[in-house]
Amino acid sequence: MRTLWSLIAVALLFPAIAAAGVLERVAETKTLRIGYRADAAPFSHEPQKGVVEGYSVDLCRAVADTLKADLKLVAIAIQYIRVTAENRFQALQNGAIDLLCGPTTMTVSRRQVVDFSLPIFVDGAGLMIRPGVQVSGLSDLAKMKLSVRAGTTTERAVRASFPGADLVTVGDHRDGIAALKAGTADAYFADRTLLAYVLHNDPEAADMQVADEYLTIEPYALALPHGDSEFRLTVDKTISRLFRTPAFKHVVRRAFGEAQLGSVIKALFRIMPMPE
Repeated sequence: MRTLWSLIAVALLFPAIAAAGVLERVAETKTLRIGYRADAAPFSHEPQKGVVEGYSVDLCRAVADTLKADLKLVAIAIQYIRVTAENRFQALQNGAIDLLCGPTTMTVSRRQVVDFSLPIFVDGAGLMIRPGVQVSGLSDLAKMKLSVRAGTTTERAVRASFPGADLVTVGDHRDGIAALKAGTADAYFADRTLLAYVLHNDPEAADMQVADEYLTIEPYALALPHGDSEFRLTVDKTISRLFRTPAFKHVVRRAFGEAQLGSVIKALFRIMPMPE
C-alpha cells in the first residue's frame, strides 16, 4: 500500500515538474542562458573573445530586461553559450540554453521540436559569386560549382533547386568565402543579409559580388523550448513592445549600420507589434 501511494504521489508531482519552464528556472538562478552563433553577423557574432553582439542578441538582452522586471529580480545575469548551425536546436531540446539568438528561420518541421517567437526579420537565401563568373539568372547555376553552409534551410533549398549540382557543404562563412577565393566554388549560398554584411566588412570578400536574386524568402524568429507558453508570451511581449519604441531604431542601426533594408523588412517592423 505504501508503494502504491508513492507511485500516486510521483504521478501527481510529475506534471508540476514537467510544467516548470524557463521563468521558474530564471527566478531561481537569476540567469538567462542565451545561445548564439559566433559567425552569423549581423544577427549574432563574436567580434572578439568574450564579446557577443548582433541584432538577435540585442533582442534577447531585451527579453532578459523583461524577465528582470516581471520576476522582480534585483539583477539578472546573461550566460552566453556558443552553438553551431548543426547543434543549436538540440541545445534547446536538451535544456542547455533558454533562448536561441541568431538568424533562425521558422519552419513547420522545426516547430515540431522547438517554439518560435513573433517574426523578428525577413530574409532569404542569396548567393555570392567569385570574380569572373557570369550569372544571368538562377538557372545558370545548375552547371556551376556551388557551396553552402551545412545544416541550414539554405542547404535544403539549394539541394531541392539544383538536384545533381556539383555541391559542397562548408562549416562556416569563412570557409564559404575561402572556397570562392580558391576557385573550388563558383557561388556560395547563404542568407542574403549575411552575404551583404560580409561583402562590406570582410576584406577577403571585397572583389566578390552578391546577386540581387533571392532563392527563398524566410521569416526569422527567436527559438525557445517547445511547449513553454509562459516564456513564449514573455518573449513575444518584449518584441512587440520594443518594435514600438524609439530604442528599436538604435538596435537596427547598431546591427545593420547604413545598409538599406528592404521594403518587406520595414513593413514587418510596422505590422508585427501586437495591440496590448
